[in-house]
Amino acid sequence: MELLERKTRERYEAKHPDRANWADWLYAYHVFVVVEQAKRLSKIHGVQGDCAVAAAILHDIADSEMSRFDPRHLERSVEIAEDLLREIAFSDDEIEDIKDTIRYNGCHDGHVPASFEGKIMATADAIAHLSTDFYDRALSALKDDGATREKILAWALPKIERDFHDKICFDDVREEVRPDYERVKGLFSAT
Repeated sequence: MELLERKTRERYEAKHPDRANWADWLYAYHVFVVVEQAKRLSKIHGVQGDCAVAAAILHDIADSEMSRFDPRHLERSVEIAEDLLREIAFSDDEIEDIKDTIRYNGCHDGHVPASFEGKIMATADAIAHLSTDFYDRALSALKDDGATREKILAWALPKIERDFHDKICFDDVREEVRPDYERVKGLFSAT
């Protein structure tokens, strides 16, 4: 995992000119928070192996070179992840599981990662969104990019609901982050 973390850090620290203005924050205060949550949840649920943690490291890797609001972001994250995982010698089965996790960790339209490790990673991502200042930063980034109130709400409100209701795959975790969910919902009602 150390090599994958190092390669991920190198990608972000290269400071690609097309990445978002908040990419440094995402890398330091989102990606690695998701990693720590994935490690914690893996330990709680007795999950062995590195797939949940690798997916956590790579789930938004395209942030290192483009805005997360770019329509190519998800597929570019999958492409970069596959290249890095092959380079580090993950097995074909592990790579496919991690790619599935990255593709479906957003839990759009009822699609969730197939593996238990994927469910851990989706939950870890939702925790990081709701329990940190992720939404505060996203709100600021969207405003800086000139987004209207309507556009901000159209993006944020469904994402907040999906984070809490769909991405968190464990009832005890959902209750743990309920106060954070309520706080974030309030943030956007005042937008």
